[in-house]
Amino acid sequence: MENFIQISAKALAQLRSGFNYFLEEKVQTNSTNSILFLLSIFVLFLLSFSLILGFPNIAQILIIIAVLAGIMLVILVGLAIYYESNRHLTKGHHNFKIEPINKNRIRFDLIQLDKASQKEFIRLMRGKRVNQRINFTMGNKSGDSANHKILFVLFDELLVGGIQDLAGERKQYFFDLLMESFLMNNAPLKASTLKTSFSAWKGDQEKINSRNQRKLIKQVLRKD
Repeated sequence: MENFIQISAKALAQLRSGFNYFLEEKVQTNSTNSILFLLSIFVLFLLSFSLILGFPNIAQILIIIAVLAGIMLVILVGLAIYYESNRHLTKGHHNFKIEPINKNRIRFDLIQLDKASQKEFIRLMRGKRVNQRINFTMGNKSGDSANHKILFVLFDELLVGGIQDLAGERKQYFFDLLMESFLMNNAPLKASTLKTSFSAWKGDQEKINSRNQRKLIKQVLRKD
């Protein structure tokens, strides 16, 4: 009995593995294949159901199958279009949630953003990716590193949950968002510089300069 169970379990595992591969590689990767697969399952169900009920003749069975299959096809195509539209709808969006801040009250002048950059920054706040990278020119005596730190404070106040606890893939997504959304004094942001500056910024939260930067950003966003 034990051998029978083991052999049966291995056979079932192989069958399930093959079926999962079929679903993942052949069906789910293509909308048309998904529709045809579901339609085939539906037709097989109707055939089985009709055989159990025992319709008088094959013509009635075919008519019922054709009508119901047509309805099913319309529903499936509609669902496929709907989900495909969702994919296109989210294609130009980033995956970070923004605090409910009045965009019309933001003091862009305090962080020296020009009109074009202001427009792109509003896109970010609406959850969209920028069309043109924002040139972040604000600095102080510390040079470029201060630019990065002010940018970190800005997003720490802007994103729901802040950025100080970001780690792993989530932190990398944030760095990617910064690199594709901003220039630093007309120069692209570098991943290595972001990582170093981010670590330094997290360790400087209690310093006077960091507190002043936080105060400035709260004024920019009108967060009292």
